[in-house]
Amino acid sequence: MIASRADFTVHEARLKNIGPVTGTLAEAFLGGDLAHWLIEDRETRRAAYADYFWMLAEFFLRHGQVDVTADMDAVALWLPVENHVDINIPDYDERLAKITGDAVGRFVLLDMTTQSHHPQYRPHHYLSHIAVHPDRHGQGLASALLRHRLAQLDQDGVPAYLEATGIQTRAIYEHFGFRLIFPVDIPSGPTLFPMWRAAGGAAPHPQHSAR
Repeated sequence: MIASRADFTVHEARLKNIGPVTGTLAEAFLGGDLAHWLIEDRETRRAAYADYFWMLAEFFLRHGQVDVTADMDAVALWLPVENHVDINIPDYDERLAKITGDAVGRFVLLDMTTQSHHPQYRPHHYLSHIAVHPDRHGQGLASALLRHRLAQLDQDGVPAYLEATGIQTRAIYEHFGFRLIFPVDIPSGPTLFPMWRAAGGAAPHPQHSAR
C-alpha cells in the first residue's frame, strides 16, 4: 500500500530493498540511546551494526511489515503479534555472537529484557525499530511513517506497542497516543520505556514532529 502526507510518500519495502533498509537502520542507530552501552567503540559498533541490522531487516522484510519513505531515508519495522512476540531468526544465537563478539552479553540482556516484558495474549502490532538517516533529522520523516501505520491500525481496531529508549523518544511517542506502561531497567544497563497505544489513540500534537 502507498500513502502520502505533505511531501512524503510511505510504502512497504520488499526483500529486494534490504540494502538501503539496512543502511538507514545502521546509520541511524549508530548514535542511538543504547549505542554506547551496547558497543563502546564507535568503529567497532559501525562494523557490527551493518550485519546486525541486515539480520533484523531480513526477518522483518520476510515476516513483518517494513514501512519506508520514498528515498528509504526513514524506516519502520513492524511485526503483527497475536499471543506472543516471536522474532524467530534462524541460527540467531550463533549469528549474534559472531556479529557482536565481546559485546554479545549486552545484546542478550537487551533481548531478554524486551521479551520478558512484552505484552502477551493481547493482539497488537509491535514497532521494533524506527529510524531516520541522521542527515534527514528534523524533517518529519518519522512522523510520516508513524501516521501512516497508526492510521491503518486505527482503521482495523488494532493496538500498538513499542519500547522507547530514552526520555526524548518517550515524549515523541506520547504525542502519537502511546502511553507508558512502566519503566524497565536492563540489568546493569539503561532504562527502557515500554509503551502501549490503544486503537484510536490520542491524536499527535499538531506542532510536534518526530525525527
